Amino acid sequence: METILQLREELQKLKEQCEEEESRKSMATLQKLEADDLKKEAEKQMNGLVEKSSEIEAAMTERNAHYNWEMQDLERERDELMRNIEKLDCRMKECRKAFEKTRSELQVDNKLPHKDINYTKEEPTAGNQNMSDISYSCQIVVQNPYILQAGQALITFENEEVAQGVIEKGKHNVEFTNGWEELRAYRVQLGRALTFEVNMTISNTKVLVFNLPMNLTEETLKDKLELTFYKSNVGGGEIESVEHNRNNNTACITYKEDGVAHRVLKTNQHLLTAGGAEYKIGISPVIKIELNKLQVYSGFCRKTVLLVEIRNQKDSEDDIQDLAQIHFQKQSNGGGEVECLAFSHKSKLAHFEVDMA
Repeated sequence: METILQLREELQKLKEQCEEEESRKSMATLQKLEADDLKKEAEKQMNGLVEKSSEIEAAMTERNAHYNWEMQDLERERDELMRNIEKLDCRMKECRKAFEKTRSELQVDNKLPHKDINYTKEEPTAGNQNMSDISYSCQIVVQNPYILQAGQALITFENEEVAQGVIEKGKHNVEFTNGWEELRAYRVQLGRALTFEVNMTISNTKVLVFNLPMNLTEETLKDKLELTFYKSNVGGGEIESVEHNRNNNTACITYKEDGVAHRVLKTNQHLLTAGGAEYKIGISPVIKIELNKLQVYSGFCRKTVLLVEIRNQKDSEDDIQDLAQIHFQKQSNGGGEVECLAFSHKSKLAHFEVDMA
């Protein structure tokens, strides 16, 4: 009986041990299943990361290739722009040369009319012996030159009616050495001209002193100028004012009496003594210049005719001018007395003078 009880107890213990083992086995199985799930999830995430990394690498490769293409295009554009810049520089140099050449050809030297003014002696006027300022007036005419093209000629007649008749006729058959040529006559359209009057007045009481020393104060400089130009040995006299201009280092001295300025100006350099040093200073007249009566105009030259379509290139310019002048001097050809005729195988400038009478 005891043996049966012992066996039952052992059987019960064995059952409990089996149940524990089964429970442990189930737990291990569950843990294994969870570990497998985690492994699969990790593998899945890893595969996703690998795919994403591959996509990123492919995108970066494509983008780098695109950037390389763009860089190559930009380099080609840069090279093309550099070539264009070089071409434009060459073109600019050519244009500058052509501009300088044209400007030199169109340069007009407009000079003031020469007038000789002789001073004989100082003659006081009646009464208070005052002398007026010296005034000079002249009229200036500035014209643009007329550009005579190759194969053209300008012919000026003494009579205006003859020139207008030649223009109205239009076509003229002129005989040259190599045969006849049909020339066409047109009126001459002059460029814009400019006239103005220049009035210059030389002061009889003021002189301009320049090259003044810079190391003196303005008050000291004025005192020294008054002492220097008051002296009779330089032709001076009583001074009304001294105006100093620091900007251009000059001074304007005004005398109270007329005519003193002319005496002082007989010597164009003087010595200024200050602080134990001597300075050479210059002196010049005070000139007031005014521009008046400005006029701008353009029109036609009534006595001059433009002849075109002169194709003769074999005869010399002198021969063509002589033969054309002979033709247009004949009254039977509708011509008359010719003052001058200008022709050139190449382009040249023609200058017209304004009749101011």
